[in-house]
Amino acid sequence: MELPANRQLQEAIRQRQDAAAPNLARAAELWHSGKRSQAEGEVTAVLEALPDDASALQFLAEIYAATNRSQQAAPLWRRLSTIKPRDAGVLRQLAHGLITQGALGDAIELLRKSIELDPANPRAYNNLGLAQLRSGDAAAAAASLQQALEISPSYALAHMNLGLAHGELKHVAAARACYERALQIDPHLTDARKHLSELLRPTDESAARRERYLALESHAINLMTANRHDAAIEVWTRLIEEDAPLGYLRGTRFHCQLHCCDWSEYEQMTRYLQSEVLRGSRVDLPFSFFVHSSSAAAQLACARTFAADRHPPQPGASRAEQTRSAGPETARLRVAYLSSEFRDHATAYLIAGLLRHHDRSRLEVFALSYGPSEPSAMRARIEASVEHFIDVSERTDVEVVELMHSLGVQIAVDLKGLSGGARTGVFARRAAPVQINFLGYPGSIGAEYMDYIVADPHVIPVHEQPHYSEKVIYLPQCYQPNDPLRPLPRMAPGRAELGLPDAGRVFCCFNHLYKITPAIFGVWLGLLRQLPDAALWLLEGAATATRNLRAMAAANGVTPGRIVFAPHVPLPQHLARYRQVDLFLDTTPCNAHTTASDALWMGVPVLTLTGQTFAGRVATSLLHAVGLPQLCVRTIDEYANKALYLATAPGELANLKAHLESGRQHFAAFDVSAYCRRIETAYEEVWRRHRRGESPRMLEVAQGSEQAADDKQNS
Repeated sequence: MELPANRQLQEAIRQRQDAAAPNLARAAELWHSGKRSQAEGEVTAVLEALPDDASALQFLAEIYAATNRSQQAAPLWRRLSTIKPRDAGVLRQLAHGLITQGALGDAIELLRKSIELDPANPRAYNNLGLAQLRSGDAAAAAASLQQALEISPSYALAHMNLGLAHGELKHVAAARACYERALQIDPHLTDARKHLSELLRPTDESAARRERYLALESHAINLMTANRHDAAIEVWTRLIEEDAPLGYLRGTRFHCQLHCCDWSEYEQMTRYLQSEVLRGSRVDLPFSFFVHSSSAAAQLACARTFAADRHPPQPGASRAEQTRSAGPETARLRVAYLSSEFRDHATAYLIAGLLRHHDRSRLEVFALSYGPSEPSAMRARIEASVEHFIDVSERTDVEVVELMHSLGVQIAVDLKGLSGGARTGVFARRAAPVQINFLGYPGSIGAEYMDYIVADPHVIPVHEQPHYSEKVIYLPQCYQPNDPLRPLPRMAPGRAELGLPDAGRVFCCFNHLYKITPAIFGVWLGLLRQLPDAALWLLEGAATATRNLRAMAAANGVTPGRIVFAPHVPLPQHLARYRQVDLFLDTTPCNAHTTASDALWMGVPVLTLTGQTFAGRVATSLLHAVGLPQLCVRTIDEYANKALYLATAPGELANLKAHLESGRQHFAAFDVSAYCRRIETAYEEVWRRHRRGESPRMLEVAQGSEQAADDKQNS
């Protein structure tokens, strides 16, 4: 949970030696642990004794702001403005409160003073423009908002507010362009969509069509969010048939079809999408494209097109300027991890152990969360594992970058990449001098502002480096961290309780159903035909997918009931189910990732077909890191033959399971302490290179010595 204070305030609290210092420090700890009312009580106690204590006033004001009590916060910001009259941030906060109260003249005056003190702050110009607009001066508002956008061209809210100003001035075309640009930057900015719809409603036929297309697109996205992909297919199809001037339609519809295991167009669509992607067309999103693509070169092209379209580089401080603003070198490197998934999510399950094991004598670790704040044991654990956990979900990209600059962050680690809900715009503004793509997205970002990608020689072979815009940080063993505190249930529910047959082999694949391909499913059905008592256990998906898979089974001579679907359950219950599994059958061209490490952790062998991309080699990396390279095959025929051999060789299968059970605490895949030291070595080395004025280049971290070795080929 975010401490409602910036870095300067936190430092001021830490450095105080007076009688109030313990109360403020205790308040910070209470807030961080989720005890909001107790934290507020500690700060209030300080103010009762010291009514003009600036740190306590700011702390309490930010508590009020964070808990939606802006009216109570306003008088505190006013008192602070008399104590710190030249603090631009305090003046902006006070002005914001005055705008909500309708005191527009006072707010405008304060914002002008704030701009005099901090002329490069786009939020101040945006709020000034908003206040001017509400006071009836649309021309002045447009000028202020234009200034905000000159400082930060991808400030979506400023684009929307400028659209409102142009609307008041009857500049319809300009207003429309502003709303469309705001939505291009942030498709979920619903107010901009509403204003655009209102603007277009009374105009000509083409504008009405545009309004309807935007409404349909929004409806389709909402259906996908609600896991109603079958209904979303119909909407995307309408947009395609009407030749709507929107990007990524065919690829997104195909992704919905894969969620439904509708493979009626699989071969022709995969060929078409790859061809169009290589031509630079806005035809598929990177996150959906890598699921069916077997080409690292095509995936890079897809990422580059998307990044240039949605997240182009933005004007901002240069890497050298940021280095100077980060201040003098300190004993510890300041590293910030950014994600929307610091909760019960696969990324959190992987990274929790790494965060916990970071050496605080080497690193000062920040976690910036822009996802939902869902109370859970995992959320609490991650908050407790880092020195600074900050919720930035309500901040704009510009504000997040400003925060990171104020915190002196030296390395920013992106845990989302181009996955859904990512805040790539933060990195496009150069949030830190060194920026690293890590873990959450198995591919290249395709943008010049991402300096490095964390990998290993299995997921990115050296000859594949040209297909990644980032320079590769090679870790020995496996690039994927794992959590040694992951649950390890010893018992599982009985087969009948799980819906499994009483006897026979159990093959499982707990990957998302959209990763299954016709070729892989054909192999699985062949195994079931050859092993009449075996069952195939899959993770539950959409009802349409269940119907389609069972219908294909029946059409291929397999009783549909032999395909069993496991419901989504909490992690400990999910892991316990592996005790009833004989063999995990992986998918290709997109492998099991967290799911593969789950299976191996639970002692279940994973059979994988090594692919041609990062996403298709993750299981291969993990299997090498647990000493089972023999379970990595190269062709679909080898995959089918190996699966049948293992299913009919109980001794071999038992040996594989015994190997995993006996070596769990010693495998490189699960040695998070050694992993942590190596990635810390990597962080320190890339920072040293940056301080020496060197450009990013490939880095190899040596096993054992934990020292970074420069690339001898100077790639």
